[in-house]
Amino acid sequence: MERQLQKLSWLKVRELVPDKIDTVIFPVGTVEAHGSSCLGTDNYIPETISLGIADRLNALVAPVVNYGITKSLYRYNGSVTVQPSHFENYIRDILDSLADVGFKNIILMNGHGGNNASLKNAAFEFHKEKKRNIAVIHWWELCGKMTEEFFGHIGGHAGTDETAMVQSIDPALADADNYNPELAYYYRPGADIYPVPGSILLYKENEGYPNFDLEQAKDYHKEVVRMVGDFAEMVISKWRKFGL
Repeated sequence: MERQLQKLSWLKVRELVPDKIDTVIFPVGTVEAHGSSCLGTDNYIPETISLGIADRLNALVAPVVNYGITKSLYRYNGSVTVQPSHFENYIRDILDSLADVGFKNIILMNGHGGNNASLKNAAFEFHKEKKRNIAVIHWWELCGKMTEEFFGHIGGHAGTDETAMVQSIDPALADADNYNPELAYYYRPGADIYPVPGSILLYKENEGYPNFDLEQAKDYHKEVVRMVGDFAEMVISKWRKFGL
């Protein structure tokens, strides 16, 4: 069946929610520089994960929010940002609307680290006031250990893991022809830099560079979808078991 909320008529939604479907997956990202990969990396990844687990969770997928909180990479061409207070209020309004549609369970699928704090705040206030269930999933953190085991090293911003995910969606989104390892910066705590001197951020020295291996990227994509699906399914089943 069609899982994308915006492709359904209101009549179909009235038929499905909440009697047949009580869960919605809500992807959120930003527009930001990612090495040679596309500016929409943080939007395409949570959207494709959401669509990949929707059948398994018997969920609908809300349209992705493409604009988020971009800070250290804001000056790179094409990057876009939103004030944190505006972003948090906007997300909260959407969450309230989804609750009013009739959804009981919301999986907020985040694709961008700069959104983490605001999404956490919005999710808690929403849960407290609306008495609905919500899980905010930061996919790269949830899959961090698996990523290290899969590739033999940790990933990074626009590193092996994110590049593999967008490459698996469409190789053109990774743009291997324009890749240059000099785009990378090894991020170290102790300095706040605007703009950060590199649009690929490595979190361990000399580890996490994109490798543009398409077959490996496809396998990694499957593992991410499986792992996120396992986790989301467990959370929802526990909510239901405890009558929440």
